[in-house]
Amino acid sequence: MKNIIRNLDKDLSCDFLIVGSGAGGSVAASELSAKGKDCILVEEGDYFEIDHFKGSTKNSFLKVWRNSGFTPIIGNPNIAFGEGMCLGGSTYINGGLIWRTPEHVLETWERENKIEGYNLKNLEKHFKKIETNLHVRVENNSDGLNKDSQIIYDKAIEKNLKALFVPRAIKHCFRHNNCSTGCSSKGKISVLDGYLKDLKNKIKIIVNAKVSKILTSGNKVKFINILNKNNNKTYKISFNKLILACGATQTPQLLRKSLGRIVGNTNMKIHLNLRIGAKYKESIDSNKGTIFTTQIQEFLKEGAIFMSSNFNKSLFASANSKMSSEEMQSFLRDEDKLTNFVLQVAPKSHVKINNYFDVPFLQFRLSDADLMMIKKHLLFFSCFLFDCGFKQIVLPLQKGYKFNSYEAVKERIEKIKKNELEMISVHGMSSVPISKDKYYFFDNNGQSRKFDNLYCVDASVLPSNIGESPQGTIMAFAHEIMDRMN
Repeated sequence: MKNIIRNLDKDLSCDFLIVGSGAGGSVAASELSAKGKDCILVEEGDYFEIDHFKGSTKNSFLKVWRNSGFTPIIGNPNIAFGEGMCLGGSTYINGGLIWRTPEHVLETWERENKIEGYNLKNLEKHFKKIETNLHVRVENNSDGLNKDSQIIYDKAIEKNLKALFVPRAIKHCFRHNNCSTGCSSKGKISVLDGYLKDLKNKIKIIVNAKVSKILTSGNKVKFINILNKNNNKTYKISFNKLILACGATQTPQLLRKSLGRIVGNTNMKIHLNLRIGAKYKESIDSNKGTIFTTQIQEFLKEGAIFMSSNFNKSLFASANSKMSSEEMQSFLRDEDKLTNFVLQVAPKSHVKINNYFDVPFLQFRLSDADLMMIKKHLLFFSCFLFDCGFKQIVLPLQKGYKFNSYEAVKERIEKIKKNELEMISVHGMSSVPISKDKYYFFDNNGQSRKFDNLYCVDASVLPSNIGESPQGTIMAFAHEIMDRMN
């Protein structure tokens, strides 16, 4: 990409400034570029081709994940939060799942969260554009390499549970199973390839540059201070309109440290991932497959989905660091029988984003109701895996985590306490949601009520968590907001 500026060395100006290059920022850049607008896109991380890391988890975590992999969310329990920090944002490191927002979610948002014009009919054209640009197609296991995914799919159909093959942004998939490092086969289509590389009118893209502050005058935001991370010098960019797409943690953080408490007590909704290890009765070679080709959505409206994430030795070890080296070696002797599953839940509990010394401090407290919901679905899917023919499962608990029977799992799950759970999150949203209610900082069109040239198009504006991968929804909302922009 010839329009990349890696080492900013002077002040700049433009008509439109976009901060953040992930799902929302890429849409804004594409829409403005298509209209021939004078535009600058700023990204805090660096630019890497999608196959740059060749599957190296260590190198990719250091270079394209914020805080070298995971940001701590402190509370009961503690949670690791992961997000991308590179050109393409979290779309660079996710599994490429592109869902159309469930209709029941959109109806709830219009009814309870006071938004208007974001129903499935209005968003249809945006989803079609996204699916075309990102080459979205429904995955299948026709190559026979995703045996663990096929096993749970077949059993779900047998039990009359809703199960389906997932839509993914891929041209091809060679089953390298390293989506979290980019894609060593160049098969996954992130917004880097689907949106940013095909801009009709080239725009300036500045990488390795962190926006440190937004400065205002009256009812307008006027310019930003931007830190060149290579030389630690600060420059200014002035603009006519500012579009924030920094993500669910960074957007509210930037607003609060720049503009004070006008955005209120910022909270973020998340999905929680509980990783379940499992050993099958025979060889399944799940290390030769890839993540999330099938998904069980029977309990989507309750906020729970279940899917296979296949087997990766380093990720299995990191998820089970509680094991002794002897226990880990014992497990890995049966590597051909091992796999991992993910139970993803959408809790009602939220993450509070605090600002300490210009650094976001994230806090979380799981409610009793959410704990009961998690226990219910852990129990159901543990039983489900034993029915599928898995002989041993490892639950995401700090101790007492290995089980050979449903009865043992049931007894243990009944006694689970919040601080025993081991969970991660890679989906944050709804930290500065849009609304027709005048109390909210961003209105129904994604425009600030305080500053008439300030907009937001990232996961922050979604009214609540969705229950499934939010990339498609973020992008569809971004397209709609850009259509509405004056």
